Amino acid sequence: MAANNSNFTCPNVCPNYEKVVEKPPEYLEAGMSRGSENPYASSYVPGQIQPPEKKVYPAGAPPKYLPQPTDSTSGDILGMGPIGPWAAGHLDWTPQAGTTGVRPVVDKYSITRYSTGEWRKHNEYILTPIATDKAKATDINSRKDITNAFINLDNKQADSNKKLEKRVKDLSYWKKRVEETIKAITDEINTLDEDRTRLKGACRILNMPEAISRECLELRTNRYEPDLVRDDAEQELIKEVSIVGEIRRVFNNTLAKVEEQMIMNKAAKTSIEFDWSDKMVSLKADKRNLNLTPESNLLLYHPGVARWPENATTLEYWEHFCSESIRNCDEVRIKSENLRKDLSTIIAKGSQDMKLQADRTNYALAETVSATEELCEKLEENLKDNLQKIADVENLIDYLKDALRKVDERAKLVMTRLHVRNYDRPNVENCRDEAQYALIAEAKFIKETSESLCDKIREAESVRSELMKYRGDLEKQIRRKKNSRLNIDQDRLARVRAHMPTPKEFAAG
Repeated sequence: MAANNSNFTCPNVCPNYEKVVEKPPEYLEAGMSRGSENPYASSYVPGQIQPPEKKVYPAGAPPKYLPQPTDSTSGDILGMGPIGPWAAGHLDWTPQAGTTGVRPVVDKYSITRYSTGEWRKHNEYILTPIATDKAKATDINSRKDITNAFINLDNKQADSNKKLEKRVKDLSYWKKRVEETIKAITDEINTLDEDRTRLKGACRILNMPEAISRECLELRTNRYEPDLVRDDAEQELIKEVSIVGEIRRVFNNTLAKVEEQMIMNKAAKTSIEFDWSDKMVSLKADKRNLNLTPESNLLLYHPGVARWPENATTLEYWEHFCSESIRNCDEVRIKSENLRKDLSTIIAKGSQDMKLQADRTNYALAETVSATEELCEKLEENLKDNLQKIADVENLIDYLKDALRKVDERAKLVMTRLHVRNYDRPNVENCRDEAQYALIAEAKFIKETSESLCDKIREAESVRSELMKYRGDLEKQIRRKKNSRLNIDQDRLARVRAHMPTPKEFAAG
């Protein structure tokens, strides 16, 4: 503003000032001449002097001591005659006044040098309060500049506050998302820890069916020789032990994966918590900055802070880092959730397989017990028939012995008769008559009958011995079946396998 008004008086000091557009002076070029004579020069003529004329100034003209619109600083308006300003010397108050070589003629009284216009201009310069006007202008400009400066400062501060408020909102948004992510990963860690505990419990519970299966196999080794067979129940028990081993291997592998996933979950949680801590510190700092005003306490100078820190990042990288941090944590959490689903599936299917195999084993044992019971019933029926046969054979033997006694009595009778006839008939009376032939034939028949009865008795006794042996075998087999198969498979194995864990116990851990 001062530069624009340097060519004329300040309008704030002279409000009624109207700029006078003056025509620029025209100067002769080098080598040109004014002419042979001065147009204003005139010769003196007596009686030419006129009485004084009253000067008339236009309306609204400034005071007489200030420059007038009719003033001129050029000496050409004055004639160069015997009287007038030129009488005492030469050019001395033109615009070139003061230039070396054009000094006026000096008389003994004064130096005539300046024109009236210059005098008035000098008066205007003296009367014009330049310093005061400058002070007022400076005051006005300073106040205006200060007002504008504070308006700009307020605008800048409002813009900074607006940007800080937006930054606080952005930080609050990301902090909320990070808190949600932390809560989700924390819940996932707790849930995975519960599932890990459940899996460890399932591994411990798995020792029971293995011990039960092995004990069942060991108990079945106490069976007697004929019943020591590799039947379906034996096959199912061996398969049960194998399934338990496979399930334990799968459980242990899954537990190792869970332990590794737990480490990844805790690492992700630690990373996202560091991010949350940084955001909390930044949010607290920005909120404190947002609440600061020029009237706040503890405002200090911190030279050199108006610069970018060495570790400063771009806004795009910050947003990328925030989203990537949350995405990485979510990826770890989703992987953990999938592992938990696999873990639950493994436990459920493993317990289901154990239950199905236990059912198969129990079914095979039930089939074995049922077959053994049927066999025992059949053996008992055979034993009952055998006992009846033994009784019948014994009755037969008694009958044969009784018959043999009767035959022996007949033999004694015949022998007595023959003895009497042979030794008691004298001489010719001891003849071979028909009675003698009949008695001899009777004796022979009795002897044959006696021998036949003895053979029958011996055969019956042999049959009775065989029946008695078969009876012993039946009784032994019945006792063995009841002691080995029924007692072991039905009673002892049933009591042991009654403690077989259920799928609910596996799921509960």
